Amino acid sequence: MTRLPTKRVTTTKKGNRRAEPRPVSVDDVIGAVVDLFEKLEIDASRLVSRVKALDHNTLITHPRLYPHIAEIGELLTVWHQDPEYLDNCGNPLPIKLRGSRQSFSHLAKNVVPNMNARILLGQLKRIGAVTIDSGNLIHVHMRSLPVYEDRRLAIEHTLTSLDAFVRTLRHNLDSDPHNADQLFHRIAWNGDFDRKLIPALKIKVRSQGQGFLESFDNWMLRKANVRDRESRRRGKRAQIAIGVYLAVGKQ
Repeated sequence: MTRLPTKRVTTTKKGNRRAEPRPVSVDDVIGAVVDLFEKLEIDASRLVSRVKALDHNTLITHPRLYPHIAEIGELLTVWHQDPEYLDNCGNPLPIKLRGSRQSFSHLAKNVVPNMNARILLGQLKRIGAVTIDSGNLIHVHMRSLPVYEDRRLAIEHTLTSLDAFVRTLRHNLDSDPHNADQLFHRIAWNGDFDRKLIPALKIKVRSQGQGFLESFDNWMLRKANVRDRESRRRGKRAQIAIGVYLAVGKQ
């Protein structure tokens, strides 16, 4: 449900008028982006001139800082969903590295056949997604990636998220508001929220948001597993991203 900010004046116990949140300006957004890039140690000098100088028709995509992020996410999803890799309670089984079935190599070959299984395992270990016990069994500890525990992954995720959000907004601006072509975009907004409740809100968003995303992740994975040669022709595929975030404004 979308709720737009409404003008209202609240008072404190002492009767003092509380200032309304000021509107966000273009300068605020540009300043926030520049500050973010500085935090990521990305040179943002001459930002506007650099963007204007780009020829978007001949733009060359630079190598990704973390090139296998999509493959890692897809493998974790399958490991948590495919009955072959689950125990009787529906939890992911620890598996050995090699073997014809129920092995990491077999899982990697089915999900990401173009990537070396040992390289993939190394990246999963690097971000703490898996561990290997004394019996050489591989245990998976997460379904979603902890993107902010690894700096390179955090940079990749931040830039990808910004680009995806801007593309959603731009698409909706360019299409008819009453047309089914509009991409889904809703915000639950509250301008007078007790800061003491933020920890409880974060727990609620983390719990329900994780379940929400996993339900769509499962749905997309099931649809992707339907082998339709006609739909897999060039030009028939698309990258899809669905996100959930919690933003806390300045006081």
